[in-house]
Amino acid sequence: MKLVVTGASGFLGREVCLAALRRGHEVLALGGARAPTIPGVTQARAFDLCSEVALEALLLEEFPHAVVHCAALPTIETCLADPAQAQRLNTEVPKKLAQLCFHLGAKLVHLSTDTVFDGVAGNYQPTDQPAPLNLYGETKAAAEVEVLRYGREHAAVLRTSPISGNSVGGDRGLHERLFAAWKDGKAATLFTDEIRQPVEVSNLADVTIEICERTVLSGLFHWAGTEALSRHELGVRIARHFGLDADALVRPISRAEVPSAAARPRDLSLRLHPLAGKLRTPAQSFEEQLAQLRVPRGCENWYEKVTGRKVVRRLEKGIDY
Repeated sequence: MKLVVTGASGFLGREVCLAALRRGHEVLALGGARAPTIPGVTQARAFDLCSEVALEALLLEEFPHAVVHCAALPTIETCLADPAQAQRLNTEVPKKLAQLCFHLGAKLVHLSTDTVFDGVAGNYQPTDQPAPLNLYGETKAAAEVEVLRYGREHAAVLRTSPISGNSVGGDRGLHERLFAAWKDGKAATLFTDEIRQPVEVSNLADVTIEICERTVLSGLFHWAGTEALSRHELGVRIARHFGLDADALVRPISRAEVPSAAARPRDLSLRLHPLAGKLRTPAQSFEEQLAQLRVPRGCENWYEKVTGRKVVRRLEKGIDY
């Protein structure tokens, strides 16, 4: 199968390319300002997804069997900083991709987010009505509507949660961002009443490619890990996994203490069915995700000094851990 992967320079996009290669597929990896560099990927380009003419020409030339759309302005902050670009990249580009994939008869897998919900109820099903609290969630919710309107039987929208795992730069995964603060002598202050359901990056990538392979899987789905945890619980478990003093490094705070937290959903836990019952790839517990984590690059000296443990690197998935 020939796949086009957008956002291939990003944390998930890179892993999607690697998952596709592991499963024997041909990949064209599209980055932003620079062509992605991914082990085993021989076709990679810098590409402006917001150019509809260029996007149409590319897909008509390549004629892929499937497109995996990972590119986005991915946070509340980045969307607020450039609302026009958020609208273009998060809503208009997925709409155009859905139209093109429908024309080509190609599968489209569009990555969406749990933040399309307001977080009041939690334990959301795919059929629950979105009610975003911020611009990021609004643009992603609008994209879901457009993708399914034009994609119909050719498209799958996959809502997911914060991503754990080891990144090339050592700064994309949940634990890597915590380590960056800890190394600088800063404790992480994390909400005790903001619930998320993290997913490991390679697990999510495998699911994405499996959806591409399964022509009968179309529509709206959820995928995450099996455990819904507070931000504070996540930080504590990460610290303890690495033998660190969680009480000193992770401080609790409630949403009531932070006025701006009103724009952040409280409980974004997801129900994984019916997708979980249709896939060969299993959902992972947070303990299974923790077992895959490595001390981030650049934090080795600090970690060895604090714990007395030696950091041993090994080559895995093209990254020297």
